[in-house]
Amino acid sequence: MRHKYNKLKDLNPGAQKFDLRIRNLLTSLIKNGQIKTTSKKAKILKSEADKFLSHLVGLTSRYDEADAKRLSISYVKSTILGNEEGKKMINEILPKYVDSGQKFGFVSTYKLGYRKGDSAEEVLVKLV
Repeated sequence: MRHKYNKLKDLNPGAQKFDLRIRNLLTSLIKNGQIKTTSKKAKILKSEADKFLSHLVGLTSRYDEADAKRLSISYVKSTILGNEEGKKMINEILPKYVDSGQKFGFVSTYKLGYRKGDSAEEVLVKLV
């Protein structure tokens, strides 16, 4: 038996590459609203995106408007790659979730079948 062995961490060639891969996937998800990826990457992306968005929504509920915006901008800058995606996150996506009162379940996944080239299972990851 393989106790305490996480199969999702097989993606991890090193901590820095793993972190950068997740940040790239998260940036692409915010930029396009949806992305196609393999099932392992989708599972990791879904958990990371939910943590990221729930943290941002929590910041806006805990602090007043000016402090929440300042803290949200610094958190987005540390996570998202690219200025346009960060601005889109702060100005368009985050207010939608704050107004709806949603605290979790920001990302949904849909199985698409298998890829032609290598028969890897493809999944569509989409912002709700």
